[in-house]
Amino acid sequence: MGIVLAWGAGLGIITYRWAKAGAPPTPGTLAMASGFFALCALLAEYPPARSAATLLAAGVDLAAWLQIVGKAPAAQATGWPPLPINDPTVLLPSGGSGGQVVPEGQGAAPATGA
Repeated sequence: MGIVLAWGAGLGIITYRWAKAGAPPTPGTLAMASGFFALCALLAEYPPARSAATLLAAGVDLAAWLQIVGKAPAAQATGWPPLPINDPTVLLPSGGSGGQVVPEGQGAAPATGA
């Protein structure tokens, strides 16, 4: 039960930190934190390590909380909100393959290959 409470508190701390930065938390951040607490729960299945796993989970929460308490939110590049699409004929931003950005007004180059 202690690890479940630590998991909920950890996700709350992550959400609070991202909310102070003005963006929703990314799914990868929440997934990594959930994976950590799942590993703590797996460790807690071994009875002699149950209290150590719970203390580890609560200690990580405490460390994360102490890093954000009393500090102004850091200037974090969140990419939120995304840039608006001003052209009503464009449904998605144009982009080339491999993450290349195509200048506005030009379409993506057609794929060539055999």
